[in-house]
Amino acid sequence: MVAVYSTHPTAPLALLARAADLTAAEFKKLDENRQVVRVIGMRGSAFMAPAASGATIFAATALPEARLESTLRTRGLDLETYRRFTQPVLECCATPRTPAQLKACLPVPEDVYMVARVLARQGLILRVNSGSLRTDTLTYVATSAWLGHPFEEVDRAQALAWLAHEYLRAFGPVRVVDFAWWSGCSRREATAALSLSQTVERDGLLLLADDADAFDQTGPSDPDRVDVLPKWDSLTMGYAPDGRQRFIRDEHLSLAYTSVTGSPGATSGDGLPLVLCGGRAVATWSHRFAGQKLEVTVKPFEDTKKAPIGEACFEGVANLLGAGSLMVRTDSDQ
Repeated sequence: MVAVYSTHPTAPLALLARAADLTAAEFKKLDENRQVVRVIGMRGSAFMAPAASGATIFAATALPEARLESTLRTRGLDLETYRRFTQPVLECCATPRTPAQLKACLPVPEDVYMVARVLARQGLILRVNSGSLRTDTLTYVATSAWLGHPFEEVDRAQALAWLAHEYLRAFGPVRVVDFAWWSGCSRREATAALSLSQTVERDGLLLLADDADAFDQTGPSDPDRVDVLPKWDSLTMGYAPDGRQRFIRDEHLSLAYTSVTGSPGATSGDGLPLVLCGGRAVATWSHRFAGQKLEVTVKPFEDTKKAPIGEACFEGVANLLGAGSLMVRTDSDQ
């Protein structure tokens, strides 16, 4: 993996899908021990990434300075207000602050919370989750205060080449358009960045040369293996909308992604929570807490009587999210 979406419970559940013995205490230590940073990255979304990668991911995907004013306008701010409150907000965020605490720290008519959000897009503020794994309880802290130093400056072309290599490692084999969509860069930039890695082709797709032997020796997935993925999982959000056949059939795309205005087939939106069987998506799932009971509803795409989807598949989710009990039901209505 390169990074996971920062929101909860996506971040912990995406890691759980790849590390079945992950505990809540271990996950919380990632933030507490500064092993990870939550940074604005690919496509302008917030990601949780290894601390060692944060500056490079940010440099590869950072908001261009030329777009700062338009970004401010969409948040009801102007450049003069933003610059006037930049230093006060950074000083206020010398320790992690909730939005309410930030507004109390600077009780002014201007929306200092929005200033903090734009500062996050400029790499000057990080988000820290110090509460429940079930929902976001984000606090805002100055990057220099949290890490002890600002993000190091990394040349964007160099950073994008690194990101392309990491993408190949985590998602290969891929197309240029897949990397361009995932990273948010242009097709030309994607082509140039990918060309700097040593690759081979497999069925017209790019694969790291160092991974070729292992890839060629890999057999089919266990048909009875069940994987539970959260919303915005790295797999569902890892490939361009027309390149997801590797894990889902075309006719099921509109059931697995939220619709986007003007996007036929509803295949370009947010990836919904999925259940994979043998590496193929066979159902979506949703959850809610009733007190301490985790209630899971599984909605199959079609007849999945052969797919062993039961409570055992969600025990890890229940344990990680601190549920006292678990109930799983199947909803066959489409």
